[in-house]
Amino acid sequence: MIYKSIAQSAYVIATCLLTLSFSTISYAQKSSFPSSPEATGSAEGLTRETSDPGQEDYPKVSPDGKWLLYNSLETTSYLVLQPSWKLDVKTNRKLQIVKKQIGVPTTNPLVTHAAYPTWLPDGSGIIYSYVAPEKPVIVRSNTNGVGLNYISQAALGDDDAEPIITKDGKTIIFTTIHSGERKICSMDIKGGNFSIIGTGSHIAFNPKNPDQIIYNAMSGKFIQIFTMNLKTGERSQLTTGDYNNRDGAFSQDGKYIAFVSNRDAPKKPNHHLYIMNVDGSNMVQLSRGDTNEANPCFGPDGTIFFSSNADKNYNIWKVKPKF
Repeated sequence: MIYKSIAQSAYVIATCLLTLSFSTISYAQKSSFPSSPEATGSAEGLTRETSDPGQEDYPKVSPDGKWLLYNSLETTSYLVLQPSWKLDVKTNRKLQIVKKQIGVPTTNPLVTHAAYPTWLPDGSGIIYSYVAPEKPVIVRSNTNGVGLNYISQAALGDDDAEPIITKDGKTIIFTTIHSGERKICSMDIKGGNFSIIGTGSHIAFNPKNPDQIIYNAMSGKFIQIFTMNLKTGERSQLTTGDYNNRDGAFSQDGKYIAFVSNRDAPKKPNHHLYIMNVDGSNMVQLSRGDTNEANPCFGPDGTIFFSSNADKNYNIWKVKPKF
């Protein structure tokens, strides 16, 4: 009993000290970090859309503009006392898809072990990557995450992800790792007729041209934004430069592309939000500062939703460009 009490006391003291150390570090980091992205004069209405403790990313707006889907990664760390009296930090990670009504604080976790959600064109359901199997597969459910229906019965690569669906609901474009590279692929809505289209990631359709997708791909040492015509296979590089330009997304009217880039400070890792014409011209910066932005998408009214790591935690924000 004495030995057990000593061990318990040692554990409690060490836990308190480590917790205090972690809290002090966390406080020091947060106190010097911006609590909000900084909008430029070309943007207005910057607002935080989500504020949960998980890392929130990859927003997708419903066709009617009322709802938002996004990834949430919750990380929980705790201390474990080993038989050798050594304290180890163990970490649990829970990846899930969350749904929320835009402008309303309440959130609704839909599916655990899932990521990269997107809406069916008519808003009747969602498709996403289900990561619970040994290799992630593409599945479908209703808008509340009920009814897990496998589209690809088995993984078509090492990491089936980022699914999007054609306007007619017949074809799914997605990415997977094949031969060590992230490939853009297609299959029909039943999981058949699999084919590899090219190399790239972060795909999205042009709402006004259902044959055109936008995606990230390497050009030399940097990530650049490309478009591709799915019928002809024709590719166009929209961005250039010795810095990253990535995560392109079309506006609902097909006139603009939102994206992120570190072009304003290429030696820093911070990527900020930009907008440009659909042909790659007239680039305008919408955010700046010490934060990092990613994965923008447009709502029907021209609002851009994106992820930003203000307060050292990625949450979903929204802003409108001044045209």
